[in-house]
Amino acid sequence: MTALETNLAGSKFMTPVSAVPAARPDFIGFVRDAETAHILRAALGPAFPAGLALHQLDFRQSIEWLGGIATPRTILIDISGEDQPLTAMVQLEAVVDPGTRVLVIGENRSVSFYRSLTRNLGVKEYLPKPLDAAMVQREFLPWATGAEPEAEPARGGAVVALCGAGGGVGVTTIAANLAWLIGGETRRHTILLDADLHRGSAALFANVPPSTGLRHALEAPDRIDPLLIERAAHPATERLHVLAAEEPLTEQWTHRIGGGRALAAALRQRYNFVLADIPAHPLGFAGEILALAQQRVLIIEASAQSVRLAQSWMALPAGAMQTSRPVLILNKYQKRRGLTAAQIEAELGVAVAVTVPDMGPNAARAADLGESLIATKGKFRDAILQLARIIGAAPGGAA
Repeated sequence: MTALETNLAGSKFMTPVSAVPAARPDFIGFVRDAETAHILRAALGPAFPAGLALHQLDFRQSIEWLGGIATPRTILIDISGEDQPLTAMVQLEAVVDPGTRVLVIGENRSVSFYRSLTRNLGVKEYLPKPLDAAMVQREFLPWATGAEPEAEPARGGAVVALCGAGGGVGVTTIAANLAWLIGGETRRHTILLDADLHRGSAALFANVPPSTGLRHALEAPDRIDPLLIERAAHPATERLHVLAAEEPLTEQWTHRIGGGRALAAALRQRYNFVLADIPAHPLGFAGEILALAQQRVLIIEASAQSVRLAQSWMALPAGAMQTSRPVLILNKYQKRRGLTAAQIEAELGVAVAVTVPDMGPNAARAADLGESLIATKGKFRDAILQLARIIGAAPGGAA
């Protein structure tokens, strides 16, 4: 902790809300640029029927404004452009009342800065620019409306199940490259979980050895804890781990019912995103993970058979934590070959969210070498980035 953070350890941002005077506005926000204002209005505006109090001002102008009004219960402040953002927080503290809920947006993307604000200075939440509307709704909306985000386990990491309408449609390719992007570039703690316990394909794609601990964990779910996860998962990058088994097909064993739930709960405590590569026949452990996912991503090809299989996947009942329909991904797409996106959408009754181009032999070569296809700019990288944004794992902006 820096000297400045030590001085602010008793920040009045941390004062209980019960100490806050009652007669004052509920929310006011200040942002520097029109693009950020537009995203905030889209994400927060519907919750404020009488109008969202949002002003486009720089930090200095925001401080002057706040000094002349009764402090709202919740403030959103933009510290972009400030050379000394922690010092700026001292200046903000001087013009707000104790117990004010403070939400901050800025340009610094480091974890240490986030922790300084939220753990040491009492800021309720911080998001770096460029903002993403889904992330704003998830992280800012509860505070802005006077509530609080749900307690754990609901505030754990997101479980995203990636499923394929038939074998060979490229589920592991999509899952692995999505994991590379989220863990390696957006710097969110991510684990790639291969729910097929016999193939270990995710480990091959990420160039890490298969785990010997996953089977043992599922055989004794009561022993699953963060320490076991640390031992069983293999790091691919600093913030991307892989959990994939390669159990012999000749061995017969059955995971204990509830093992998938226990594993998912432990993973959500440790990671921001759990990307589960679901096999074509989601039975046993894979079925448990599929039922627990908040989001399902269904990957198809532009063929009649793939669309027919997709109908079966779409007919599966939604999991208890799933609040939206599956995200439909059209993979290995080539113009003038197979069905069009419009034909697929008409047949399935759901829009194609992302179209991924056919990478041909490059995909197989990258898998053999354990390399990612997103390292170079192009249509494939753009598609994976678009998917990351849809699941709330990447902010908006150019690729």
